[in-house]
Amino acid sequence: MRDNEHWTQQNERTSRFWLKLIIGLALRFPRAWVRVLLHAIVLFYWLGSPRQRQVSRHYLAQVLQCKPTWRDTYRHFYHFAATLLDRVYFLTNHVELFDLTIENLPQLRDSLAMHPAQLFFGAHFGSLDAVRALSVNYFPTPLKAVVKVDQNQSIVGLLNELSPDLSAMLIPYNGMQTVFDIHEALMAQTSVAMLKDRRVADEACVTVRFFDDRIAVPISGFKLAKRLGIPISVFFGRYEGGNRYVMVSELLPIDKQMTIQDMAQLYMDKVAEQCRLTPYNWFNFYPYWIKQKDAARGEA
Repeated sequence: MRDNEHWTQQNERTSRFWLKLIIGLALRFPRAWVRVLLHAIVLFYWLGSPRQRQVSRHYLAQVLQCKPTWRDTYRHFYHFAATLLDRVYFLTNHVELFDLTIENLPQLRDSLAMHPAQLFFGAHFGSLDAVRALSVNYFPTPLKAVVKVDQNQSIVGLLNELSPDLSAMLIPYNGMQTVFDIHEALMAQTSVAMLKDRRVADEACVTVRFFDDRIAVPISGFKLAKRLGIPISVFFGRYEGGNRYVMVSELLPIDKQMTIQDMAQLYMDKVAEQCRLTPYNWFNFYPYWIKQKDAARGEA
């Protein structure tokens, strides 16, 4: 069993505990108060998570291009906790608490006017909920997101309690059936968002560069876009500290001659570009890179 698979299996128990704790605090106290309490929560989790600290140092050393200090890894953990806290407010429609902007709004409007239904590829970076909040005002129909619900049932259940309408905006991952569900949404002129920086189950992947690492990127979304001639945009809900979030969306310059490998590398280059701008928004706290022995066996 590889490290990233083991982390995925353990992820729900950890995430559910912290999410439930943060939800409880957020629903009882003002955001400013909870953000103060958040430091104690983050410190406790940071101290008790040596493996995640190691992964954080590995990533930060590459993106910062220097040896990260304990303050850097703590800040990385805090950014994740801050976006987790803000998820509660986004799902309970307290968007007035935030300074939300779109970096390239004219281009997004032009893109959606030409292609009302397209694929949006994101990553475990920043806040998907900030993107959802902005999409209500700027997308022709609300954005639907592909989620592996069976792996995160209790977490999704908690989030559904906060926002009963959330389930209507999810496309549960269900193997090949997911492709048909995505196709149905696109035909209904609804854009579909998915996070492409992690392998789901035994999904076929290609190996691409990410800073000094090589990682596995699932290919199903790229194959679907190629088959249907659907444009792909990348999207990121970049957390910039305090109450500031910036949505970034960019149409990928893909042509018919590009291979799936080229498309996946172009996508991951855009992820790396955002990581350089705001390094602490990358939220993959497990060994996401491919070890040489795994690459030699062709497991990616």
